[in-house]
Amino acid sequence: MLELIEFFAEWRRPASVNEICQSLGYPQSSTSVLMKSLKESGYFDHDSRTGMYVPNVRLAVATGWIQAQLFSEQSLLRLMESVLARCGHTVMIGEQQGVHVRYLHVLQATREGRFLARSGALRSLFRSAAGKMILTTRTDREVAQLLRRANGMETDAALRSEFEPVRLELERIRREGYAMSTGTSMPGAAALAILLPVPQGHSAMTLSLGGPIKEVRRERRELVDLLNEAVDGFKKAVAAR
Repeated sequence: MLELIEFFAEWRRPASVNEICQSLGYPQSSTSVLMKSLKESGYFDHDSRTGMYVPNVRLAVATGWIQAQLFSEQSLLRLMESVLARCGHTVMIGEQQGVHVRYLHVLQATREGRFLARSGALRSLFRSAAGKMILTTRTDREVAQLLRRANGMETDAALRSEFEPVRLELERIRREGYAMSTGTSMPGAAALAILLPVPQGHSAMTLSLGGPIKEVRRERRELVDLLNEAVDGFKKAVAAR
């Protein structure tokens, strides 16, 4: 059910059972039963002429309090949409999960030749822009512990990292206020990430964008400025809580 909600958050239009099955790899019979149940429960609307399903206002109202509770009147989705509208690159919200970053939500790029990411996808803390940015909120001791765990899980010795280069890179990222990765999470793709302001007691979150390496490198300064400008109002709203 939660994967289905994330699917529609990315799809952003009505979808047929076949489209849902093809995108998520679900059996058609089970998906048909699930969608019929959600329609009968009043969470989805169904057009009998086209066979299309779409989430309705009951689902929006049922989950709307979560964002309001965490982020006041400012909407993460509106924040992401503003970045997407200005740059056209894939936009992602990330949060740490063990030695990875999980993309909590993704808005797909509108540019040609774009790279796609999925909501729920995992990226390495130590090789992704979002992961490196989250690591800047950790102490050296915590970083060292996470690095030992990540190295222990890495089957390719060439991808294991030493602590001192990691520490120096994190110092630089703290000074510059953003992190960048090029081709380490996805071949040919680069990403830029900054920290999102979050309520006290909430785990660190990142706002990042990704696209072809050449484009992101060429536009890096402008894209970093765009990310920072996008969260200015967001910071004030979170600080006021």
